[in-house]
Amino acid sequence: MPALLFQCLSLLPLPMLWRLGAWLGRLAWFASSAYRRKALAHMSLAGYPVDGALPRLVRENTGRLIAELPAVWFWSDERLFERCQSASRALLLEAIDRAKREKRGLLFMTPHLGSFEVIPRYIARYVPITVLFKPAKRASLDRLLRAARNRGSVDSVPADLSGVRALLRALKRGEAVGLLPDQVPGQGDGELAPFFGHQALTMTLPQGLIRRANPIVLMAVAQRRLASEVIEAGGWEIHFEIYEGSAAPQAINAAMEQWIRRLPEQYLWSYNRYKGTATVK
Repeated sequence: MPALLFQCLSLLPLPMLWRLGAWLGRLAWFASSAYRRKALAHMSLAGYPVDGALPRLVRENTGRLIAELPAVWFWSDERLFERCQSASRALLLEAIDRAKREKRGLLFMTPHLGSFEVIPRYIARYVPITVLFKPAKRASLDRLLRAARNRGSVDSVPADLSGVRALLRALKRGEAVGLLPDQVPGQGDGELAPFFGHQALTMTLPQGLIRRANPIVLMAVAQRRLASEVIEAGGWEIHFEIYEGSAAPQAINAAMEQWIRRLPEQYLWSYNRYKGTATVK
């Protein structure tokens, strides 16, 4: 049933999905006090006022994130890529060429920012990519997510030891891997590091992959661009940036923060980033 619903929704144009998402985002915001409190608390910890325009923009973009998934997962490559543009595409292609010359893989790091589900499909146009994901608790939903994400040259693997091994194999083949460094790791798989000035359990996986496979590292963000005179039907601006900083968790957190500061209205502030700490009760 969920697969059929998503496939039906994928028939809708992107602006309509985004309008539906904005409405659902507002509904969820006012229907769930726990969800609302968590998002506001995280915004406040990052230094943003919770009584201005940002909360409204955040709840609408969170809804759009969910509503756009039928398009991201079920649209054909041609239809999806018509809505994607990237001023930094040349940087991406140069990094891929360099990786081939130097017989290295590529590591793409993406925060829970913008339309992060678009990133693997866009990169897979140019190089096979293996992405790490957290399996859904319901088996039926997990099957749907796997089938939806594993399109073309995208291979999604679970966030466990088998998944980590798959990432290493992909890097050693000279392919790309992608992960969300601000995703809370499992017990024993991370360390505390500052995130917006507060301690958060942070994965050490990027550090391990960089140490063991020496990949070329890039930041990747898919910015949601609503319909305007410039983009008539709306779409995504895909940003790529070479990351040459330290592999330490605190340095990667700082890099995540810089991107979130650029697009705070598109960050998933309701994500339980401080799970396992006393930062947010």
